[in-house]
Amino acid sequence: MPRDPSSVVDRGAGCLLGGALGDALGAPVQYLGWADIQREHGPQGVLSPPKPALVTDDTQLTLFTADGYLRAWVRGKLTGEWEPIETVWHSYRRWLITQQQDAPDEGAAGLLADERLYESRSPGLTCLRALASETPSTPEEPHNESSGCNGVTRTAPAGFAPSASIAYDLGCRFAALTHGGTGGWVSGGALALLVHLLAVKNRPLKEAIDQVIGRVLRDDTYTATVLTRAVVLAEEKQEIRVERLGSGWTGPEALAIAVYLVLSHPKPAQFADAMRAAVNHSGGSDATAALTGNILGALHGTDALPRDWLAGLELVDVLDGIGRDLGRSAVNEPFEETRYA
Repeated sequence: MPRDPSSVVDRGAGCLLGGALGDALGAPVQYLGWADIQREHGPQGVLSPPKPALVTDDTQLTLFTADGYLRAWVRGKLTGEWEPIETVWHSYRRWLITQQQDAPDEGAAGLLADERLYESRSPGLTCLRALASETPSTPEEPHNESSGCNGVTRTAPAGFAPSASIAYDLGCRFAALTHGGTGGWVSGGALALLVHLLAVKNRPLKEAIDQVIGRVLRDDTYTATVLTRAVVLAEEKQEIRVERLGSGWTGPEALAIAVYLVLSHPKPAQFADAMRAAVNHSGGSDATAALTGNILGALHGTDALPRDWLAGLELVDVLDGIGRDLGRSAVNEPFEETRYA
């Protein structure tokens, strides 16, 4: 059943904002074990984002993914040239500038003009090294063998591509620009495909996840296996520690944890509980929560996001605006294309 355009637009915003909320919620504890989290935050662990709720490089790079994709979309519409992988590669290289300078250059435009992005939030060395290369990495010719989670955590914008097959391919290739291990880029494609099926195609949650697993199985048995395990554990309807699915430091494990939590907290009113479960564990708390937020935002839109959490979120205006433009591009609604020219 197709969604009405306004719903897709709202879910574009929900996807980016939900991911950023999870990122900010998990950032302060991303390197802590569960016992340490309880020691610092109480027996229930982290319950809400700090104020201000500062995001990590995962959200920064998600914005640059979206900006690069929209630049490719606008260029394709105007000229017929469609090069989203190349455009996103150059967008990531622009992000590198924000990590090397303290403030924008005079005359900077787009995201590079926003001084709030000139913050180094401990970006991963894998990303930095890959983006410092003169040539982009691809699944066919990878520059490394990393399957770390920092590939998948930025591919949600690819979910607003024109079709499910394009969304999956772009998600894989965007992740592969920095993470050459099969799980590193396949998980990126899996997230993009799931976002597309939920936000754009209006597929039921379980049906969408089954379709993602079927597609992933053709490229990577391991990623398909851990996602299937997440589905099985959710169907058992027993609350588990998410560590049973891994630490979340790799792309497949982080996505599997997110899939489990979305399946076990599928209602809009359960958003906060899902996010708390996504951060309160010994592992990559910011990544697992960011992916959980991306998926729930794509599923429910902005109404599910706690207003008091959004009130303190860094870059909330930029995330909302670019997220809505992603949604508009997916349903061919007009938006201010000059922002991405």
